[in-house]
Amino acid sequence: MDAIYDALLDADFFVAIGTSGSVYPAAGFVSEARGHGIRTYEINLEPPDNARQFDELRYGPANEAIRAWVKDVLTV
Repeated sequence: MDAIYDALLDADFFVAIGTSGSVYPAAGFVSEARGHGIRTYEINLEPPDNARQFDELRYGPANEAIRAWVKDVLTV
């Protein structure tokens, strides 16, 4: 867990893909990231339990939603 938190705090952004947002400790990673000013993104079929903790939410099938998100990230 220490290695995960170290990597998280070194990240430029945090992306959760296809999660219920209710299984811990993984569901808590978004709040840890936000607490350190890291931008957070959720890509999922439907809102997870912890959807309010994310800065940006995208919904749809992963193969479409991830492709669109990556395209947006690369054009910024």
